[in-house]
Amino acid sequence: MAGDPDKPGPDALEGFPHPRERSQLFGHGEAEEQFARALASHKLHHAWLLLGKEGIGKATLAYRFAKLVLSRANQSAGDSRAAPPIFDPTSRDVQLITADAHPNLLVLRRSWNKKTKKYAAQISVDNVRELHRFLGNTAGMGKWRVVIVDRADDLNMNAANALLKMLEEPPAFCLFLLLSSEPGKLPATIRSRCHKLRLEGLERRELEAALKDIAAGSGTLLPEGEQLHTLLDLADGSVRSALSFATGRTLDDFREIEHILDLLPRVDPQKSIEIAERLAVRANDQNYHSFVHLLSSQLANRIRQIVLKGQGDKPALAQWTRLWETISIQKSETDLLNLDRGNFMLDLFARIEETAANYGGLKL
Repeated sequence: MAGDPDKPGPDALEGFPHPRERSQLFGHGEAEEQFARALASHKLHHAWLLLGKEGIGKATLAYRFAKLVLSRANQSAGDSRAAPPIFDPTSRDVQLITADAHPNLLVLRRSWNKKTKKYAAQISVDNVRELHRFLGNTAGMGKWRVVIVDRADDLNMNAANALLKMLEEPPAFCLFLLLSSEPGKLPATIRSRCHKLRLEGLERRELEAALKDIAAGSGTLLPEGEQLHTLLDLADGSVRSALSFATGRTLDDFREIEHILDLLPRVDPQKSIEIAERLAVRANDQNYHSFVHLLSSQLANRIRQIVLKGQGDKPALAQWTRLWETISIQKSETDLLNLDRGNFMLDLFARIEETAANYGGLKL
């Protein structure tokens, strides 16, 4: 029930196991225990909103919740103070979820268009109508059904309104798991219907362990020594970022971005054109997303360090902060409307140069 069998999902990283296939959870143990105890106590809220930045394990945790609910392994009524229930990884339910084939699990996400070979920009109301059909059918295995919305940030207005009606009048024994990296995009009415579970980025040792475990399972060679330490620093608690950085040209991009910021208020026009042309190529999706994420992170890091050192004046820092916020907004618009990425990058470099010329650079 979870989607096109030929496509793992719009946010999956090619070459690495999908979150539903991962056998280990790194970090978020307290969150998993909180959920398990609520289930064991028979006081499980019908909708959970998993909040946290991209790549920290929200999807992995959601699938573990689904495995726990649908397998019902080791559960007993009564004392919620007892050890929380766990799921049996060899059970039929868990194996079906791992194979993306469980009849009582539905994953709402952006659709894959086989003709255009692209994902839809948003989760549409047609996707939510699939949820109507799912809930209207008799449960195939057991009485519980689980709906994962990955990501709820992608719901368009009509889809959000349609989902809200179901959250307001939820069917019995139906669990909704909504994943969000930008909860401000969600209507307040949806947020208010959900139990919120806020997840933090992984601690350094957890991030390194997760990266090495996933890389080993996929046969990916990781950088070593100082390069690995730099990569972990740049990932900032996100496993997805760490994996993306490890397989892309991130360390080269990092040096390139640092060089650009060090040379402000001037941006080398030839270098900006070279970068824009490279990232505009659709085959470079992963590098494009990684580069923009890295540029945004490094801008934020420099602004933060300047503030901590008590340097810079407030109007200048306010302008740089406004530019940092603009990056996320303009990138979302570029991706949503399928605009030219090269033009987006050239405009971004021009804005950086203009801000530096008017308010000073961000040299540390």
